[in-house]
Amino acid sequence: MADDDEFVHPADIETIMNQIELDIGADVSDWLHDLAGEFNRGQPRGSFITMKMEYKPRHRPRPVVIRADLLRDLSCDICARSYAVYAIALYCPDCGAPNLALHFKREVALVHEQLALASEQDGACKPELSFRLMGNAHEDVLTAFETTLKAVYRHLLRRDMPQQAAELCSKKSIGNVFQNIDRGREKYASLGIDPFAVLSGEALANMRLNIEKRHVIGHNLGIADEHYAAQTQTEHPGKLVSLIGGEIGRFADSCLAVISGLEHALLPNAGTALDAPQDE
Repeated sequence: MADDDEFVHPADIETIMNQIELDIGADVSDWLHDLAGEFNRGQPRGSFITMKMEYKPRHRPRPVVIRADLLRDLSCDICARSYAVYAIALYCPDCGAPNLALHFKREVALVHEQLALASEQDGACKPELSFRLMGNAHEDVLTAFETTLKAVYRHLLRRDMPQQAAELCSKKSIGNVFQNIDRGREKYASLGIDPFAVLSGEALANMRLNIEKRHVIGHNLGIADEHYAAQTQTEHPGKLVSLIGGEIGRFADSCLAVISGLEHALLPNAGTALDAPQDE
């Protein structure tokens, strides 16, 4: 939330200057064209010497900004405004409607596409590549989920608790708390919000398990350790953790349910009421 000028990129300013230069050049071109026409019309007919002025304008393409760093295009599902984002879209830049769930749906769609690619590699007798792709997809779910929870938390603090925001939004205060359900809940409790209230007991337990599995995949090359084995009661230390596409997909869908419920907190005077627990 800021003045419009805060969202202007230097490349946009450069394009505007190029457009102004193009428009001025077009005006000069029109003037020269008219000047040549008047000159030619003013030449006497039948005289011994005649002169003709010819003007050939130089074609210049219209300047266009191509932003390779803005990978994600979105269209607001309220006003249909199309726009691009760097990382996370909290609001539509046109109508101001919360677009958090719309953005996270794209994250989930990408995860499902990664799972489809992993399945193809498994079918092509490339199990190691398939496992790596599935592991990356699994990590991406929690990375996107953690980042989104952190971004919304900081935004709500600045909006609703501006006097405490500087301290509570610091890297030291937040750290990696949103990689843990209980610690994340404690942070949001200060805002009167429980983001995980939308999940059933089974979905919440599955989310806890997958968060722990992500740490094993990301920090232990997918090898189960004693801590993880004790939590699951099914995996054995020293063995590769099991990765099932359907389970990863459900993990991503549960994260989307949390984010969709949290989107209500972005509305003005939203209060603390979020969706009721979902049925499995």
